[in-house]
Amino acid sequence: MMVGAFVGSATPVGGGVVAFPVLTFIKQIPAKEAAVFCLAMQSFGMTASSLAIFTRKIPVDKFLITWCVITSFLGYLLALLYIPNPFSSAGLKVFFSSFWLAFGAAIFLVRRKQNIPQTVEIAHASGWRLLLFIAICFAGGIVTSWIGNGIDVVFFCVLILMFSRTESVATPSAVVVMALISLFATALNISAGNVSMQTLKYLSATIPVVIIFAPLGILFSIRHGDVFIRKLLLALVIIQYFFTSVAFFKQLDYVLLSMFVIVLSFILLFAIGCIDKRKAA
Repeated sequence: MMVGAFVGSATPVGGGVVAFPVLTFIKQIPAKEAAVFCLAMQSFGMTASSLAIFTRKIPVDKFLITWCVITSFLGYLLALLYIPNPFSSAGLKVFFSSFWLAFGAAIFLVRRKQNIPQTVEIAHASGWRLLLFIAICFAGGIVTSWIGNGIDVVFFCVLILMFSRTESVATPSAVVVMALISLFATALNISAGNVSMQTLKYLSATIPVVIIFAPLGILFSIRHGDVFIRKLLLALVIIQYFFTSVAFFKQLDYVLLSMFVIVLSFILLFAIGCIDKRKAA
C-alpha cells in the first residue's frame, strides 16, 4: 500500500489502480465492494495530497476541476443507481489495463518532442470544447463507479491532449478531482449502507499509510518535472499490463479484448490530441 499510495499520487492513475486488482484477484473481494474501498481509501490519501498541493501553492486548473467534479459525480450517481458493471472482474481488469497502456503510450508519444512552457496562467475553456469535455468526464464518472477510480486518468488525458496542459499542472489537478469525487462518493456509499465491516477493517489499516505516502508522491513528482512524470506513468502502465497479460492472456477472448481496446483507445486518444492541434493552428 505504501507503493500504491506513493505512485498513485505521483501519477494520475490513483491508488485504486493498485488496490482494485489486489482486492479482486488476490483477496477475491467482489468488484463492487473493492470499488467502494478504493474510493474510501482515496478520500483520505488524495485529500492529504490535495492539502499538500494547495499549501505548497502548486498550480492546478480550478475552472476545469470544477466542471469535471460536477459532471463526473452525476455520472457516478447515475451508474450507481441504474448502470451496473457489465464486465466480469477479469474482463474489467483486462479492459482497463489495456486502456491504461494505450493512454500511457499515447501521452509519451505525443509529448516526447513537445516542449510546452510551464505556466501558472490557466486559460478557460468554452463552447463545444467544454461540452465535449463535460461528456468525457461524465463517462469517467460512470467508470469510477465500477472500479473505484478512472476519472483521474480521464481528466489527466483530456488536460494533456485537448487543452495542452503540462504534466506538472495536469497531475495535481487530477489528484484534486479524485479527492473530491472520492469524498462525495464515499459519503454517498456510507449513507446508502454500501460500506461493509470488511471494508472498514481494510480502511483502518490503510489510512495511516496513505495519508503519509500519497502527499510525498505528488510532491516528489512535481519536484522532478514533466519528463519524469511522463516516464513514471509509462513504466507503471507497462508493468501493470505485463502482470495482467501473465494472469489472463491464456484465454484467447481476453487477448482479443485487449487488442481491440488498445487500438480503439489509440484512435480516440489521438483524435482528442488532434483537437488541440487544430486549435493551435
